[in-house]
Amino acid sequence: MKTAYIALAAAGVLALGLSACSQGRKAEADTGTAKAVVSTDAPPAAVPDSQLQQQAVQAATAASTPVDGSGPVATTTAASPSTPAKP
Repeated sequence: MKTAYIALAAAGVLALGLSACSQGRKAEADTGTAKAVVSTDAPPAAVPDSQLQQQAVQAATAASTPVDGSGPVATTTAASPSTPAKP
């Protein structure tokens, strides 16, 4: 499943790529549980280094979040307690 997220993020960045005469660039991110590497042949004017790095971080974060929702909480607002069911 981790590979799918990484491939999806890499495909998104590569889709922006223009097959010009630029050299390939890549960015890496590591969350401790997942590592992502994204790359592009697009020139920096089309895909800035900051965007490339952001895509790598997003891919690594997505790959390290469990599918069952038990991963990190993305909000700081506490959920209201549920009312106990009456017998």
